[in-house]
Amino acid sequence: MADGRLHIGFTLPSLDGGGAERAILNLAAALIERGHRADLVIPRLAGDYRAAIPGGMRVSRARIPGTDGKLLRAIRRAGVDVEAMTVNPIGAARTWLVLARRYPGIPVLRGSGLRSIYPLAHFLSRYVREVRPHVLVSALPGPNTVAVCAAELTDRAVPVVVTVHNVPADYYAPEWLAASRTLYPLADAVVAVSRGVAESVRRALGLDAERVRTIYNPIPADSIRRLAQAEITHPWFADGEPPVVLCVGREAPAKDYPTLVEAFGLARREVDARLVILGRLSAPYQERLKSLARGHGVEGDLGFVGFDENPYRYMQRAGLLALSSRSEGLPTVILEALACGTPVVSTDTPCGPREILGGWGDLPPVGDAPALARALARTLRGERPTEEALRARAADFSPEKAADAYVALFEKLVQRRAR
Repeated sequence: MADGRLHIGFTLPSLDGGGAERAILNLAAALIERGHRADLVIPRLAGDYRAAIPGGMRVSRARIPGTDGKLLRAIRRAGVDVEAMTVNPIGAARTWLVLARRYPGIPVLRGSGLRSIYPLAHFLSRYVREVRPHVLVSALPGPNTVAVCAAELTDRAVPVVVTVHNVPADYYAPEWLAASRTLYPLADAVVAVSRGVAESVRRALGLDAERVRTIYNPIPADSIRRLAQAEITHPWFADGEPPVVLCVGREAPAKDYPTLVEAFGLARREVDARLVILGRLSAPYQERLKSLARGHGVEGDLGFVGFDENPYRYMQRAGLLALSSRSEGLPTVILEALACGTPVVSTDTPCGPREILGGWGDLPPVGDAPALARALARTLRGERPTEEALRARAADFSPEKAADAYVALFEKLVQRRAR
């Protein structure tokens, strides 16, 4: 690091369209903008994100079944350098023996096979040995576990920073929670994306307070506002149509879409509006929500849009963004909506939304459909902050602030390792 430039390896499970994946790519873009080098180390090259991979990033993927050929060609056309690394079955088997003996009490380390973490730990440890980045950064429980294991396999050749984007007790399966309790303390740093997540990590994983720090995810507001100007063909977003209550997210029990549909049905009695859910929802789940809407007489006002890598054009034209979640970490979608100047109504989950929206949006209780309905109606009637105030709030989560915090952390870890 003689020239002051850091080399960071970021590892994700795939390019699925989740908030954690988007946040990591946003952070990488901010670091590349500052002249640092960033690699994306990804075992399975598949998922929805294509344009989100920043220019100048290098991708190391595992040569395993499941590679999305269209995605591979798309990111190569965008000028992203992609390298395929072979996963050696014998090396993976040796990895299994080493880790299973070293950590016999961790459930996810007991079973072998292609679907276990051993091929991934072998792949990531090979990347560390051959490329030798200054720091390895991971996100989500699987990659976090694999990253710590890879560090152990390479005799801790590089510092490892695990990032936590949700409340472990709510989002981690029991076997991953057990693995996290054993392995996260071995990481060089644990970063939580909100103060609430940091506290939940300390409680769930038994970490000391000084072991967990909070760094908010970055939001590239200028880029979001530029993308928000893209055309949209959905007729409900045309001028002169009733305002749209927009929900953006994946299918998961924690998102609690049934409460949102019920709340919309109640609010629809007071205000003229429509509800659009943007994201990949299965056909049976859509039918369940349609049935709920039918019971409230609003089936004709409920629409579904599949995953769109540019949700900002919908946010820009929506009457408001709604979240009905039971648990969140630091909802990226709220920050993106604020960057568009779009008002937000979110349930007051134990952490996340209040840290963003306290004073900038309505926060009804979790699971309370009537309270959520009243908040939707109030906001649609105009009881909300100005667009300028919302955009100013989004600026508090700028890439510059996140990059400053992460660079300071990385430099500290590198200097400590050099001693």
